[in-house]
Amino acid sequence: MMKNHLSLAALAAGLLLLTGCAAGGDQGGSGETASAASETAASAAGSASSSAEGSTASGSDVAQGEGPLTMTDPWTKATDESMTMTGSFGTLTNTSDEPVHITGVRSETGSHVGLHRMQDDGSGQMSMTEAEDGFTVEPGATFELVPGGEHVMFMGLEEPIEPGEEVTYVLETEDGDELEVTSVAREFAGAQESYAPEEDGQGHGEH
Repeated sequence: MMKNHLSLAALAAGLLLLTGCAAGGDQGGSGETASAASETAASAAGSASSSAEGSTASGSDVAQGEGPLTMTDPWTKATDESMTMTGSFGTLTNTSDEPVHITGVRSETGSHVGLHRMQDDGSGQMSMTEAEDGFTVEPGATFELVPGGEHVMFMGLEEPIEPGEEVTYVLETEDGDELEVTSVAREFAGAQESYAPEEDGQGHGEH
């Protein structure tokens, strides 16, 4: 990706130089040629800038953590003033040859944070509840935290989480290891699940 950025930047610089040569050469008929070259150079420069910005935006594809547990593309659902809870998602990877058992999570966001999953509430409806046994990532496998499935749950939010805002939390494993995750808030309108009745005491509503 970096080579592409440099190539685009070099192309833009070369075209700008060509523009100067055209403008300083044939004064009689080079006006349109110089103008076209200038526009092409500007377009190339813009492409280089956009490509660089795109690379920064996709930086979440880089795994967080040194192993054996890593997180890729972590994100948190942005909230408004009416929402007191939200979920965080991403892809966990176990790079070792032993299972990794995630037993807890902590964060300064909200009054409470926990590991949650979807399950049948007994009436045929699926609802979210705390994953009391945590999450287990098998050796060499990935474990998806997704809306409508397992996820990290933040409750007791006192203020909105704006799109682009960073939300940080730490996953704790049975072996005493920790994985600090920095997620970025995104707007998301799907997976509006309800929560198990025993957890409604904190006014969870939906997320």
